[in-house]
Amino acid sequence: MWNDLLWPLAAVQQSADFINRQLLASQCRLLRDYVNELNPYSRLPHDVEQLSLTINQCAAELLSIKGSTSQRYLLYLHGGGFALGSLDTHRELCTALTRYADARTLAIDYRLAPDHPAPAGLEDAYAAYQWLLEQGVTPDRIALAGDSAGGGLALALLQKLKHEQLAQPAAVALFSPWVDLTCSSPSMDLNAATDPVLNKVQMHAFAELYADRQALDDPLISPLYGPLDGLPPMHLQVSLQEVLRDDTRRLARGLQQAGGRVDLKEQPWMPHVWQLLYRYLPQAAASVRQAARFIKVETRG
Repeated sequence: MWNDLLWPLAAVQQSADFINRQLLASQCRLLRDYVNELNPYSRLPHDVEQLSLTINQCAAELLSIKGSTSQRYLLYLHGGGFALGSLDTHRELCTALTRYADARTLAIDYRLAPDHPAPAGLEDAYAAYQWLLEQGVTPDRIALAGDSAGGGLALALLQKLKHEQLAQPAAVALFSPWVDLTCSSPSMDLNAATDPVLNKVQMHAFAELYADRQALDDPLISPLYGPLDGLPPMHLQVSLQEVLRDDTRRLARGLQQAGGRVDLKEQPWMPHVWQLLYRYLPQAAASVRQAARFIKVETRG
């Protein structure tokens, strides 16, 4: 009898989940179109050069400071819940890292959900890293960085490189990385009232779009559950008040337990990925310079 009663309820729930997923997918597409029309490109400082590229059929760009002889490279993966974000939204941050780390920064418009769920973004990130190697850039001159979902993608890339037995980059800098898409970190609930940007319901919806019915605790989706040994020195930044605080803390703890070297910086009363506001907040500018110094020290340039 109970099965007869529960089956219609389960069917209704599945229908509701499908409708909500389709609605979120439509909203993501509309928002991407709106942002692209609003700001098709962002201005570059007069001393920054931009080389447009295509890698794995994805738009990419290489930023460098005019006249710089640096042979240090930074591969940057932008955030946006795996469904938003672009070269345009993160160009200013990439420019700042290029300047302060004295690096050439490769940023890519990796494919986004819902049209391209996992592992499309990871495949594009892997192709970008391989592209650097094909240009003759040695791993000791490469750093990897990313924010939020891009930070999770960066960790997944490190694990893929390990699986493929390719050399790791020399250093990694992650800003508020989203590495557990099950949304089970305690701060998802504990910091719900203090995070003005993210919330658990919203993030779970983005996770479902990205995973596309794959298990959320699959290491390809949530790299926190993947192997953390043998990874490069890592610089992590997170706000004490954001819901992703414990994703970062759990990652730092896991890396340390696996014998890795971790530099964890926790900033009070900052919004999620406050580094994007480096031109307006002194705390953000200080955080960007801090990450850039780490990259510069750990890589050969």
